[in-house]
Amino acid sequence: MKMRNPSTPDSAVGREIRQYRRAAGLTQKQVADIIGVTGAQFHRYETGATRITASRLIAIANALGVRADTLLAAASSVEMEQPAAPANSSQEIVELVQMFGSIVDPRHRSALVAVARMMTSPQALRPVPEESV
Repeated sequence: MKMRNPSTPDSAVGREIRQYRRAAGLTQKQVADIIGVTGAQFHRYETGATRITASRLIAIANALGVRADTLLAAASSVEMEQPAAPANSSQEIVELVQMFGSIVDPRHRSALVAVARMMTSPQALRPVPEESV
């Protein structure tokens, strides 16, 4: 089984977690106990050495008193190379912008932006076979 290595966004999320943990006046061990992992495992999350699952990220955010999308925002600010959009996607872009503009709740807009940023990470940019779309 091939292991996936953490990426730059993984490290950025870890740094964000560390910042909020320190601001809350908590130790790594305290947060680890709250979320049910070892201190060593939590240290690996903070350093970006281990990727964080969605459920664990939510638990960490709850322990720190922040929203999960707040922690994810750090990953989206990391500069990543983006491939050019296919030429036939201009209508989809217009439609996406129109739909986004109709979302009233700022939390929903923020969540959608966080998801889009995660989906455009270098690992997510692999082509998807047509029949599975």
